[in-house]
Amino acid sequence: MIYTDISHLPLNGHEAYLKEGFGGLCTGGTAVIEVFSVSQRISTNDIVTILPLQLAAIREISDDFSMTFFKFDKTMFIDIMSGLGKITPDFFFYMRKNFLYHLNDSEVRRFSNYCNVINFRNNNDDPVFRNKTIIHLFQIYFWDYYVSFLKKVNSEKIPLTNSNKENIAFKFAMLVSEYYRSNREISFYAAQLCISPIYLTKVIQEMNGQSPHEMIADYLIIEIKKLLRDSHIDIKNVAQQTNFSSQSALSRFFRQQTGMSPSEYRRMIHTIR
Repeated sequence: MIYTDISHLPLNGHEAYLKEGFGGLCTGGTAVIEVFSVSQRISTNDIVTILPLQLAAIREISDDFSMTFFKFDKTMFIDIMSGLGKITPDFFFYMRKNFLYHLNDSEVRRFSNYCNVINFRNNNDDPVFRNKTIIHLFQIYFWDYYVSFLKKVNSEKIPLTNSNKENIAFKFAMLVSEYYRSNREISFYAAQLCISPIYLTKVIQEMNGQSPHEMIADYLIIEIKKLLRDSHIDIKNVAQQTNFSSQSALSRFFRQQTGMSPSEYRRMIHTIR
């Protein structure tokens, strides 16, 4: 759904870890948005993208401030990411500092047309297909961001962290992306970083708005959903590839995280297809 009422923005004047992320275009006025202590003043034709669980606030809102935007919660964001291949953690740290871009007139028209497509699909698609269609549209949006990120890192050195805690959070995320299939204990990652599990937990909670265990679970769910999309891989093999002791252990974990079994998720995907 596309919003124009800024009261529906998932952030306010007090810093908080966002339950929903959003992407939107400023269509008038100005405001200051802060993400993890990075402040940017937004004005007409600036596009802003902030992810779920980022620490953010909005301040100094002018009386004529307006936006056209869409929202997505953590569950939907995981579904978006699971269909994009392997997105490396440095992209998410890049998004913390590069959440605002100014669009030219042609890009503004393209964003407007994109929002029109989302609205049309949201209002007209069969409910069975609607959510998946919207996820595919959001995947296009984030893939464009990711391609832009890859071009920048290949052409210039981009600092992704400022503080020691950010550096720990970044290194932890990179380690998780490499080892989440085989190592799910906080003590393993703490040892790699030469810090205590208690301190690692405190830093990750502060920097990411969720616990280390929750981050590891997110990576697993993204991977499991990718594998379940391939009907040629049976669920027992999915369990083996993600290092679960059995298919039932995988099913318990997946249901705990998503509210459905792997078989139910696979049937839903195939019904949509």
